[in-house]
Amino acid sequence: MKTKVGIFVVALVLALGLGSGVMYWMNSQAQSDPVKVAKVSSSSVSQVKPKKRAQPKRKATPKIKTTAATRKIDAILRANRFVGTAYVVHQNRPIYQKGFGYADATLQRKNNANSVYQLASVQKSFTAGLLMKLVAENKVALTDKLAKYYPQITGAQEITLRDMLDMKSGLYLEAFPNKLTNENQMIKFVLQHVISTPSKIGRWEYSPVNYMLIAGIIQQVSGQSYRQYFTENIIQPWGLTHTGFVFKMNHQADEALGYKNQNVSDVVPNYAHRYFESRTSMYYQFGTGQVYMSARDLYLGERNMLQGKLYPQADVNTLLTPGSASTYGGGDYIQPGYIRVHGLAYGYEATALLSKDGQNGVVLLTNYYRQNQLAQTPAVQIWNMLEAGQLTSK
Repeated sequence: MKTKVGIFVVALVLALGLGSGVMYWMNSQAQSDPVKVAKVSSSSVSQVKPKKRAQPKRKATPKIKTTAATRKIDAILRANRFVGTAYVVHQNRPIYQKGFGYADATLQRKNNANSVYQLASVQKSFTAGLLMKLVAENKVALTDKLAKYYPQITGAQEITLRDMLDMKSGLYLEAFPNKLTNENQMIKFVLQHVISTPSKIGRWEYSPVNYMLIAGIIQQVSGQSYRQYFTENIIQPWGLTHTGFVFKMNHQADEALGYKNQNVSDVVPNYAHRYFESRTSMYYQFGTGQVYMSARDLYLGERNMLQGKLYPQADVNTLLTPGSASTYGGGDYIQPGYIRVHGLAYGYEATALLSKDGQNGVVLLTNYYRQNQLAQTPAVQIWNMLEAGQLTSK
């Protein structure tokens, strides 16, 4: 297993490319996650106005005892100069939870267990889960053609929702809007600029516009805005008190600001360069990169989906079936013994690996992007130790 994961990591790094290659990819992630939503009037879909709720009292974060396991994890993270929050679970019990580096270097505010980070593309796994909930309710079907929802898209009669979940639709979005003030405008923008290449249907190619369109379909079918549907079906019932949408992330006391290291030879964090995201980009990431979470909330969210708390557990394998040799399916990368989610944008990197029963997990969230040292590397190293039985809750 270790050998397979090691090979995968090498392949991942080569795929992302170091230097300008990664930067290009990051920009495309942050600026080309377009959302295609068919004709949805503002009257038929409520525009995200969640009811104001009393803020729940925060529970003190339980301290985890120092053990041989925590010392091993510490060593891995320090060797990789990790900045962010790490959360490790063994047999459904947290065995490690710690923050490293600064959430705000100017104020010298440090990352902690409750720090919140942008998830970037990890949000796609939740978008897929929300669609699967509607499938279980017989409101949509994975065999539905895209034309049922967006008939104006070329080739839509040949594209299924399953193709879109697996990134095999032949759809792309390269244009970026000058200004957006709501998600319905984003839907219109996508419909005007989406590129469809029917000859590529069935061929895997990562393209966020698939999930933008899926988010739009969720709006059409549920009659709610995507944010409201996400809030009522994920955030509120699961008590995720450190989760929300990036539009209000700066209101959070535990917000981790995004940084980048522009010098590939400098591996020591210097916090000299901040990453900033425009409000237009926040709308542009519709359904694909608009959510923030703490490390613990991300683990709970992914675990709850694996355990059938969003859609029936009997449908988990249906959704999480790789559609190609890429191992991608339903917003996750599916391996023989675990699932992996990953996101990268605006100085943030989110990585989570969970066993398929949700009992074991490794979550690393960072707010300090380095071209030469992705956080996914230590995440996989810790996971290998966890699977090998070298880390326990005792």
